[in-house]
Amino acid sequence: MRKIALISALLLLIGASAFAETFPDYAAVKLGAYFPRHSDMDGSDTGFNAEVAFGHYFTPNVALEFSVGYLNTSGSDGGRSWDITSYPVLLSIKAVAPVAGGELYAIGGGGFYITNADVSGSGRTVSSDDTPFGFQLGAGGNFNISPNVYLGLEGKYFWAKPTFDVPGSTEDVHIDGIQATANIGYRF
Repeated sequence: MRKIALISALLLLIGASAFAETFPDYAAVKLGAYFPRHSDMDGSDTGFNAEVAFGHYFTPNVALEFSVGYLNTSGSDGGRSWDITSYPVLLSIKAVAPVAGGELYAIGGGGFYITNADVSGSGRTVSSDDTPFGFQLGAGGNFNISPNVYLGLEGKYFWAKPTFDVPGSTEDVHIDGIQATANIGYRF
């Protein structure tokens, strides 16, 4: 019985390997939500998150992914209200585990978070920009609809701390949070 299970597992890995080698590149659209988690963002609402990613499988178990995204949140606290928008430009590595009908993966990387904050209070609005370097870690899974098309779910946590200029001072704001997305991708 063990021999049959071992042979079945090896055939599955060989089949997954051939599948990944046939289509080494992919593009994906990821849509979902941004959940601010740091105390600097207390009072912020759940926001929108979107990402376009392009990747390449170097082996069936390792892929490199470049992505450009958008995330936004707004909120209010103590008489101030704000709207924060960020455009992450990221390079990540994926550790992939092919499974029957798809793949599971862990993802980690970093890049620049082009960020703008509009803060209103006391009858005036201030706008400030910064582009800090940030990091991300996450996990996800994809289910193959066809050899080329897949659907997936992904969750990532990211860390980024832009510095915003406000009248009379500067303020470091951790915009750290969770990005949860549903994805559709195409391998080519």
